[in-house]
Amino acid sequence: MSGYWKSVLVVVSIYSVLMCRKAYEPPAIKASSHILAIDGVIDVGANSASQFVLTRSRSLLDSVTDLPELGAQVMIQSAAGTNYPLIDTGADGIYISEPLNLDPAQKYQLAVTTAEGSKYLSDLVTPKVSAPIDSVNWERVQDPSFGTEVVNVYVNSHDPTNTTKFYRWDYLETWQHTSFYETFWALGPGNLEYGLFPNQTTHTCWSTALSTSIYVGTTITLSSDVISQIKVATISKDDPKMDIEYSMLVRQYPLDQQAYTYWLNVQKNSQSLGGLFDLQPGQLPGNIHGITNPKDPVVGYVSACSIGEKRIFISNKELPGWQSPPLANCPVKMTFPPDPNNIVYWNYPDTSFQLYYYSGGIMFITYKSCLNCTYQGGTLVKPDFWQ
Repeated sequence: MSGYWKSVLVVVSIYSVLMCRKAYEPPAIKASSHILAIDGVIDVGANSASQFVLTRSRSLLDSVTDLPELGAQVMIQSAAGTNYPLIDTGADGIYISEPLNLDPAQKYQLAVTTAEGSKYLSDLVTPKVSAPIDSVNWERVQDPSFGTEVVNVYVNSHDPTNTTKFYRWDYLETWQHTSFYETFWALGPGNLEYGLFPNQTTHTCWSTALSTSIYVGTTITLSSDVISQIKVATISKDDPKMDIEYSMLVRQYPLDQQAYTYWLNVQKNSQSLGGLFDLQPGQLPGNIHGITNPKDPVVGYVSACSIGEKRIFISNKELPGWQSPPLANCPVKMTFPPDPNNIVYWNYPDTSFQLYYYSGGIMFITYKSCLNCTYQGGTLVKPDFWQ
């Protein structure tokens, strides 16, 4: 779930509490006002899958950080009456369609029926075709607000037809990271240690995350539809994502004016001081409506468009002096094998430890989290796009 939606949904919950407060026994603390939020776009690009995320706001008594809306029926509908179902992935409220070739000359809307039977429908929207991203570039500068060096990332684009005018951007960032130590041993059946080949270790991982801020821009006051050096990201020197290799996929969404106004409002409220406490459901007039109960609030704006993309890579070798401080607590201890006749047998009582290496008949051990990069998140599988 993106940082924006977490902010909006928590704020909606806080708003509900403030509006329902009673002396000594606030009903909003006992009630569960879980407002539905819908995030995504109908992708009309060639052979493209559309993805939507359905979540619920949290009440003050909820112990979980996210409330994904599971088991819903989600459907893209064309004005001609064709339905395109999205598949519930079963994780985090994510619904994805098959790769589609939607006709950008038609209008589309999103229909949602929750597991409880409540129906929601977005307005029919006219698709917009994204102009290509011309370039994504970055620069290393000193930023007084961070008190250190930062990398700023910029996007450049233009529409020779002068018809886009309104833009939104987000990005997917992927970074390589490693465990504190690399071990060539793993624990197998029967508590027996066995050796690993270099390509089998748990030393190198890749993590991916979606941007958490809102970036919009317009060329409505310009004579030509040109986007020049719009900043979409700032990464500080002490960010561990930059320690080895970093990649960013910038995505560009063309908007109509109503969608731009919606996202600009979201940007102003969620990224300004005090915005979280000023943000209220009435300040987010989206284009999704309750059908079962027209008074049922829902947050979100559904657009239809193709998506422009451009990927860049930034190597730590291009950033001299950039290295985050080590945060791991990784002591190495020595212990003797419990069975001198079978030194690969492992029965160390503290299960948070693992074999690091053998030397001179002695086991050198440390925490599992220091030998397995997946404890930091991510996957051991190298992305196909990784250079």
